[in-house]
Amino acid sequence: MFENKDDEELQQRPFALLRNPLNKTMNIGLLRFPFLVQKEIFEEIDLLSALSIAMLSKKSHATVRTCLRHHKYHLRYLEDYFIQLERKFGKDDGHALVLVLTDQTPPLLPYQVWRIGEQEALIKSTSSESNETTSTFTHVYSGNLLDFAAATLQFLSRLLRKLYLTLNLKTRNVDNFRKTMKSVENAGEIKEINVVEHVWNRDPVSQHELVKVVLDECQQAKKLCVTIRTPDSFEYATSVPFKFDFVSIVSTGWICRNHFIKLFLSCKKVLLQSKNFDEEDLNAILKAWTEGSPLEQFHFIGTQDFYLGKTLNNILEELPEAAPVRNAIISPEMFAKPRIAKFGEGECFLIQQNDEQTTALVCIVNQSVMLSTNFLIGKEVDEMLARIEEELILPDENVEVEED
Repeated sequence: MFENKDDEELQQRPFALLRNPLNKTMNIGLLRFPFLVQKEIFEEIDLLSALSIAMLSKKSHATVRTCLRHHKYHLRYLEDYFIQLERKFGKDDGHALVLVLTDQTPPLLPYQVWRIGEQEALIKSTSSESNETTSTFTHVYSGNLLDFAAATLQFLSRLLRKLYLTLNLKTRNVDNFRKTMKSVENAGEIKEINVVEHVWNRDPVSQHELVKVVLDECQQAKKLCVTIRTPDSFEYATSVPFKFDFVSIVSTGWICRNHFIKLFLSCKKVLLQSKNFDEEDLNAILKAWTEGSPLEQFHFIGTQDFYLGKTLNNILEELPEAAPVRNAIISPEMFAKPRIAKFGEGECFLIQQNDEQTTALVCIVNQSVMLSTNFLIGKEVDEMLARIEEELILPDENVEVEED
């Protein structure tokens, strides 16, 4: 779209094209300064300027990469919307660059031409400073946002050694997804990947293939959330166990107990939506956990009232050492704050792994089944709950009741 400087349409537009305003800056011999001086300069200038300098030549790229290697950077990519890059020097101060992606016609204002790899786009920036953080908002005008984003992600992944990524993708097809994942293969760490169903893609066959690719190519991520519907015929090979710190799957019809044991039992936290495991399934899963697993928490949210009114009495027949629990401090939902919970008969049990090193509570709560190794039980909890119940029942004599 923008590769030809003499493009007839661009020639007719009344604005200035700034090919790279930092070329003159480089002429003062920035690359010849001592390293400590260069490092100080790149820590003071905003991220957009630093990246623009890195694009000038291989030598400038190497210099910027060396000067920026000591800081951590967090990149957040929301497909079709923005790329946000943050650098923190301390608790409050730092730099932030937000590339706002748009395929609209650029306004009649002066703007810069940014070239990353084979991609060229027009950009217009504004900067602000608040709470010792410099923020630069850059509107990017490109005829192919996906290719520009992929080129930018690849450029930043190679430039910044300590780059941590959060990717929010609404993938249209397998090829686009693979292109994005290929662009970040050099990133220091992928903290989180969220993949949602694109509104234009409702073909069951393509969804089937896409979910397979997502599960295959996202295994280097710490966290994975997949919000894509899969057909009843969906199948996934149970070959390589997952190692996620957290994984969430919305369409879970394909996950049988063998899938869970072979794939998910090696994760730390697992959230399965609309997942109805019967007593036999839960027995097998819990028995496999006691034999050895790093799993700290799972949460199976049933459909409608599937788990309502059920108990764990029959489920734990194969775990004779399981002890019933009535009161506990536990998180009733994934990532929720812990709170005191009171359980009925057969609703909560304490179980232990065979090595006697790890214990967990398994319980039925909020129409779901959950296991958690993060809990408190015992006399202190029982007394705390008793005091709370007493305060709820007995009025406080020291509190004055205001009458109308």
